[in-house]
Amino acid sequence: MNQQLPTISIIGFGALGALFASIIANHIPFENLRIVADVERCKRYTDNGLAVNGKPIKLNYVTPEQSQSLVPADLVIVCTKYYHLEAVMPLIQSQIGDNTLIVSALNGISSEAVLADAFGKDKVVYSVAQQMDARKEGNQLIYRDAGQLVIGAMTNEPTDITNVERVRDIFTQVQLPHSVSADMPKNLWGKLMLNTGVNQTVAFYEGTFDTVQEVGEPREMFKAAMREVMAIANAEGVALGEDDFNQWVTIMDNLDPTAMPSLRQDLKAGRDCEVELFAGTICKLGKKHGIATPVNDTLYEGIYKLMEKNRG
Repeated sequence: MNQQLPTISIIGFGALGALFASIIANHIPFENLRIVADVERCKRYTDNGLAVNGKPIKLNYVTPEQSQSLVPADLVIVCTKYYHLEAVMPLIQSQIGDNTLIVSALNGISSEAVLADAFGKDKVVYSVAQQMDARKEGNQLIYRDAGQLVIGAMTNEPTDITNVERVRDIFTQVQLPHSVSADMPKNLWGKLMLNTGVNQTVAFYEGTFDTVQEVGEPREMFKAAMREVMAIANAEGVALGEDDFNQWVTIMDNLDPTAMPSLRQDLKAGRDCEVELFAGTICKLGKKHGIATPVNDTLYEGIYKLMEKNRG
């Protein structure tokens, strides 16, 4: 194994996991990148392969049992859905060593706390995945915008700052698009604000990004849902303002109009979705702070009806 380059393990092989793997695989030895999954999934991934925008790519699929004979990962990137996080804890554990760091690309503002409780807060570096439009259909990964992972320290403690620097260096080595935030709490809440608006509104109207990019009722709902999040962020001590609001709207307006956010992809495929991370979180915090959330109440109810329809 090449000791000069890091060993990276990816947990979760949906659109984001496959996107990150396809980028990293071009800049790292085959054995240094692991897609960690159970035996059944590893066999299926190996048999089916992966094509990225139509081009086949060969990746290293590894089970937890096989990992016992391997060195621990330098970095674990978690890309599952939030409701699968507890189930993949053994996969993550199989990659952990004394110096392993963990980055979560999950939606919402909760996964890092769960990972910190399980593996120690000194192993978790906060991250936000943004500006990507990847979707996975069977063994086909399709994307126009690779986006980036934004990382940052949540405190001024030396360990937090050093760990962010370590992850930044790893991302630089493997040429994974990234940036470092000087205000990670604001970035986390900003991404939650965007996701709460765009993911849910596009799903509610069963559309694509252009559903909220074009002038009309869906765009107004998208923005109104975001404003409810902004009010709650302020109540939680995170100073999101108009400049932040406009910045996140601009990010969404520049995405591929024909693509779909993850929540819409899940519903279209007949799967459950992460509405609890978005409207569920905002409605609950709205009650805590006495802030009305009528738009998120409507989205919450409407998306649950779509999930019930999927269930038959």
